[in-house]
Amino acid sequence: LISVSRWLLKRGELYLLLSEEGGIFRRGTGRLCYLFLFNDVLIITKKKSEESYTVMNYATLDQITVEKIENADPPSPPPGKAGGHLLRVVMEKDSEGRREEIVLSAETLSDRARWIAALMHREKEKPDATPKG
Repeated sequence: LISVSRWLLKRGELYLLLSEEGGIFRRGTGRLCYLFLFNDVLIITKKKSEESYTVMNYATLDQITVEKIENADPPSPPPGKAGGHLLRVVMEKDSEGRREEIVLSAETLSDRARWIAALMHREKEKPDATPKG
C-alpha cells in the first residue's frame, strides 16, 4: 500500500446503499463506509475505531467508472442519514478480480460532485523523455 508514487486525493464518509456482485444485489441499508481515494486506487473501508479501518473492497482507478444517479427510482437513503445525492461506482475488477457495482449516498450535491470529479481523476501520462530527432 505504501509507495512513493501513491498519494491521497480524497477521503471521507459516504453511505453504502446497495452493492451488486456477480448479479446478486445486497442492500447496504445505509451502512456508513469510509473511502480513501489515492491517485491510482480506491479503498472502501468501514471504521473500526478512531484510528483504524477494515478494508471492505478496493480497485485500481483504471478499473472504475462512476456516474451520478438522478432521482428516478434510487434506493432510498436512511432517514436523517444522508441527503440522497447518489452516485454509482462500478469496479470492473475489484480486489478479488470480480465486477462489483455499489451505490453511495453523499450528504450534499456539492459533496457528490467533488467525489465524482475525484473518482474520475486519471494520473496524467508522463511525457516521453526520449529526445526526438
